[in-house]
Amino acid sequence: MSQLAAGRPDVAGEAPPQENSAARPRILLLSTSLGMGGADRQILYLAHALIAQNYEVRLVCMTPPEEMGRQALAGGLPITSLEMQRGQADWRSFQRFVTLLQTWQPHVLTSFMYHANLLGRLAGKWAGVPLVITSIRSERNGSAARDWLMRLTNWMDHSCTTNSQQVADSLMSRGLLSKRKLRVIPNGVDIAALAASPADRARIREELGLGPTGFLWVAIGRLWEQKDYPTLLRAFPGLAPSARLAIAGRGPLLDELGRQADQLGIGPRVTFLGVRRDIGALLSAADALVLPSAWEGMPNVVMEALAAAKPVVATQVGGVAELVQPGKSGFLAPAGDAEALSRAMAELMSLSDEQRQQMGLHGRNHIAAHYGLATMAERWSALYRELMSQKGWSPR
Repeated sequence: MSQLAAGRPDVAGEAPPQENSAARPRILLLSTSLGMGGADRQILYLAHALIAQNYEVRLVCMTPPEEMGRQALAGGLPITSLEMQRGQADWRSFQRFVTLLQTWQPHVLTSFMYHANLLGRLAGKWAGVPLVITSIRSERNGSAARDWLMRLTNWMDHSCTTNSQQVADSLMSRGLLSKRKLRVIPNGVDIAALAASPADRARIREELGLGPTGFLWVAIGRLWEQKDYPTLLRAFPGLAPSARLAIAGRGPLLDELGRQADQLGIGPRVTFLGVRRDIGALLSAADALVLPSAWEGMPNVVMEALAAAKPVVATQVGGVAELVQPGKSGFLAPAGDAEALSRAMAELMSLSDEQRQQMGLHGRNHIAAHYGLATMAERWSALYRELMSQKGWSPR
């Protein structure tokens, strides 16, 4: 484990050290991983925004850092990895994290995603961190046992955030979070980074063997159960033969999905791109984005597509309905319904180029008005200021 800070004594109380009360507020951001996920990207956005607002920030990830971790290090963000192995409880790593908290003494510990939320609650309480905030990023934790553990530890945090009102309502209905402690803080997106590029559009469409007039659907996300690509593939044969589908992402279902595409007779029309780091360029090449997910939180990829002025067809899960306005910036379909998804995709394809462009502009304006990075960062900062003031501290 890398060293974050040294020389401060261990503490177990609720108040921060008096000698640091006028210093910059210290925020520790804890993630299950720093890989390729949307939550990982949001953590990096938040870290940079808080530093710009004069917070002192440290990142900790439970598992070895991956893509987003490397980006963070390249951007000068200090990162500690607990080097935990996925699916394995590790008492020594827990102890190291408690020691890290007692040494660096953050004012606030903020955790993201299921495993980090559990670790943050337990270790934060053990180490006496003054404020613990958890963040639930999806409407599903994965199992009834995980839900039970979240209910069991609910009392250990001071606030719980989620990124969508729809997700919050679902979690509250199942007793997974307290309305009293709840704060909805939607994701943010770097809108400027998603400006359309004609050169990128031409290059990638040529790479895919697609001319300027063929209709390109793009899907972006890990190849696993949540994203429900089998339903998307079953929906695709009902579309016009000119339609092509490019899927960016990696995961354990790659071979199975390839076989399914061949069995459905659409193999030549479907391209599996693997991991792509040029998402802005890929969206420039696309005519529309499709998201077939079985469940979600507030999907970054939908925000990014709308910010790139692309219409979206998506399943009505998680916070998707807060992003996509049916008939204005795209269309929605029930999760798991291949026929409904196919109809929604066909309806979008039936529109004129001008109508789809108007949809894209409407979506971009909606994202700019509600989901910019500055808006997201200010919502987090407001929560920190509110909780700190309740403790009687002056955060600035």
